Amino acid sequence: MKKILGLAVIIVIGCLGYNHFFNKPLSADERDFRRIEDAYDSAQSRYGRANRMLAASGMDVSSDIQDVVITVEELEQELAELKDRVEEDRLQRKVADLQSKMEKFLKDKR
Repeated sequence: MKKILGLAVIIVIGCLGYNHFFNKPLSADERDFRRIEDAYDSAQSRYGRANRMLAASGMDVSSDIQDVVITVEELEQELAELKDRVEEDRLQRKVADLQSKMEKFLKDKR
């Protein structure tokens, strides 16, 4: 019983140490980027669902598709504002990559 308890204590200390040294808290800019990225992924999923509904049932889903396009346009504006204030090179590259994905998406949908 003492060995199991000792092992559990060592595991808990190891997990806490790992989290302390390797999981750095995110900056506000990185949190904003992740929020925008998640919202963009969600919009792409909604677009895919609308296309599947169109293919399966022939329903008019133009309003759903238009809502997705408007959402992506708003996210693109937020991303442009974020790009102006980001200083970290790694995050700037991520922002630029996401921005190019959004531009390509919008170009194909307009």
